Amino acid sequence: MKKLIKLAFLVGGVVAVAKVLEAKKAEWAGLGESEVRAKLDARLPEQMPAEKRSEIADKVVGKMREKGVLGEDAPTEAPEEPSSD
Repeated sequence: MKKLIKLAFLVGGVVAVAKVLEAKKAEWAGLGESEVRAKLDARLPEQMPAEKRSEIADKVVGKMREKGVLGEDAPTEAPEEPSSD
């Protein structure tokens, strides 16, 4: 009976960890490149040089692009062209 309880706790722990990891993954999935860079910049320590932070952001964005989880950035509004009516 003790082995069954230990097994249940172990399985429950694995399921809980998997759900937390899936939630973290979903939090980042679908973000645009600029959003990912801003989020990384906020999370990385300020003591780290800016070049190193941008290098890390480039690697993360590249990996996200390879996996296909990088969303589209919000389109910037283009100035309207005057109509020639």
